[in-house]
Amino acid sequence: MAERTTPNQTRWVLSIVIVLLVALLGTLIALFVNLLRPVGLPAGASATVDDMQWVRSLYGFGPSAAEQLLAPSSVAVAPNGDIYATDPTRGRLMIFSADGAPKGILVSATLGVGQGQFIRPESIDIARNGDIFIADSRAKKVIVFNSAKEYVREYPVDQMARGVYQSDGKVYVLDVGKVIVFDLQGRRLSSFGTRGKLPGDIDAYQGIAARKGTIYIADSYNKRLQAFDESGTLLWANPQDARTVSATATANGAWDLPQDLTFNGRGQLVVADAFTFELVVVDPKTGERLDTFGEFGRNDGEFFYPTSVAYDEFRDWFVVADTQNNRVQVVRLPGSSAQPVRTSVWRIVSSPYRYLLPPACVLLLVILFAAWSAWRMLRSPVDSLEPE
Repeated sequence: MAERTTPNQTRWVLSIVIVLLVALLGTLIALFVNLLRPVGLPAGASATVDDMQWVRSLYGFGPSAAEQLLAPSSVAVAPNGDIYATDPTRGRLMIFSADGAPKGILVSATLGVGQGQFIRPESIDIARNGDIFIADSRAKKVIVFNSAKEYVREYPVDQMARGVYQSDGKVYVLDVGKVIVFDLQGRRLSSFGTRGKLPGDIDAYQGIAARKGTIYIADSYNKRLQAFDESGTLLWANPQDARTVSATATANGAWDLPQDLTFNGRGQLVVADAFTFELVVVDPKTGERLDTFGEFGRNDGEFFYPTSVAYDEFRDWFVVADTQNNRVQVVRLPGSSAQPVRTSVWRIVSSPYRYLLPPACVLLLVILFAAWSAWRMLRSPVDSLEPE
């Protein structure tokens, strides 16, 4: 008679299969943890503050002082993931790829107020088609370049172009105590605002954002946020009256110098407060503070006078102008993405560990085959050796 598998042999084989399955499964999990690790975060790093996750820091395109950022004041993210940072003191913008590599600079051929020229680019926004909007406080205008860095048009303002935001086919410009609304062709549609401290007054620098007919202002010097409709009617202010804000209130969680704001993937506002060194998540319907991230410092993942924030919804990260640290930081905040599955898939295929995906798939097939073999073995009859 043919030799059959003994029970002891079966147990040994199954034990080996189980050990292999556990080892392979652990390896597969480790691979996917690395795939989901933010680009630039070293293995084992714990650069987190209140669950904020640091991704990378950008300083410039070379080692010399002239090649480094100097007090960047505004940031924006292009549709392809490129990161733009204004370098206002030197009258230029630095451009980095999504993975942090320098891609060049955008400068005016001649510093000045002539067509296509700029002097001090304070604030920047980039439209979904790649158009670049630069608010120049000295030249008193917003200048538009296309994605190829070619001059398109400009929007003259009344006193000083401090902030700019493009949304829903309109361009919103923050002037001194005033909001000016243009269409995409540069025609002035409306304006509202008065400089002051009363509810509805504006004393802001660059923080403006808009969505679905609501305009949000980081009212910096009044230590508050405000929301208006297109006609300039105040929808809410938090706090309501800037005259009642005290140092005690600021020390206990109120605003100190809200400098800029943007939207996360869920439509919530994210505000950079320069003097509390934080990013604050805010309810856009009420101005209520929902969560706070960050702290003062010079290490990666810490801020020293953060003045601008922009969101990359595809990569689910925020770009922050960390002004007094002379750098731009890329960080992630938990709960920011409206499509976590899509974001996770993108992080896998764009991760530097993406080349581990094929062997991970092979391991998965091995695990499935081993599980199937073990199941077959358990299902098959086990006979002892029979005498001849």
